[in-house]
Amino acid sequence: MDMTRKRYNNPKKARIVVEKCPIDSTGKPCHCHREGQVFEFDFERCPSDFCAAAFHNLWPQLRVLELGGRHPWDETPNMTRVACPDPDKPTIFRIEVFEEPEQK
Repeated sequence: MDMTRKRYNNPKKARIVVEKCPIDSTGKPCHCHREGQVFEFDFERCPSDFCAAAFHNLWPQLRVLELGGRHPWDETPNMTRVACPDPDKPTIFRIEVFEEPEQK
């Protein structure tokens, strides 16, 4: 029996871009994010200074892309859009996954 395992040598990285950060009915914007913010990470932990509730909502979509899947609504491979769960300020995030070139 072959006991060798294929190693996951070149894991994907993710970039999360804050596309839209609306203001609620009281005139307050999202308390964690602003439009244009960019976060890059490697699937090991939530990026620092990222809203934990939003990250919790993004995680399932991040995993789908990391593992090579697509959602029915995705127009571009390796990219999707997800909204924050806050009903008063539904911040929109664009998630992009990419592979870094192998270092020799």
